[in-house]
Amino acid sequence: METRTPTSVPPQAQALHSPLESLDAVQAGATSPAAERWTGLAPHRLKRVLSCIEVRLAEPVQVCELAREVHMSPFHFTRMFKLATGHSPHKYLTLQRMDRAKELLATSDMPIAAIAAAIGYQTQAHFTGVFARYAGATPKVYRMARRHAHHQANSGAPGQTAHATA
Repeated sequence: METRTPTSVPPQAQALHSPLESLDAVQAGATSPAAERWTGLAPHRLKRVLSCIEVRLAEPVQVCELAREVHMSPFHFTRMFKLATGHSPHKYLTLQRMDRAKELLATSDMPIAAIAAAIGYQTQAHFTGVFARYAGATPKVYRMARRHAHHQANSGAPGQTAHATA
């Protein structure tokens, strides 16, 4: 059974407040000055689960498999994971997949269907629906906007301003 000990909050134990907020904050060490105790999964267990999720991002991942990874029941694991991250395991996995999709859309020429497969979606249609819900735009629109912004940032000569087109 998990016990809580008074100590500083581990970086991974910070809850995020928005589904669009990057989960890098959890992994990079953002801390809240008001927090005095860690909650949820023990830091070593959380680190192990987060690593497992990262490695298996393109595969189907079941909560029972993650719970087994840290020797817990699925129900107890789900409650402790949510306390530690602020998200259910399923939502956390989805957010990680959306972050990876944004990175691939912005930095590669991979077809959208290939990106969908690379992050664990069986169909482009399902991926597009989930991506639009979390990012506020379809993958194609997101990619075009990122490329347009990148082009605008790199096309202006010193002393000139780039004009945006409507």
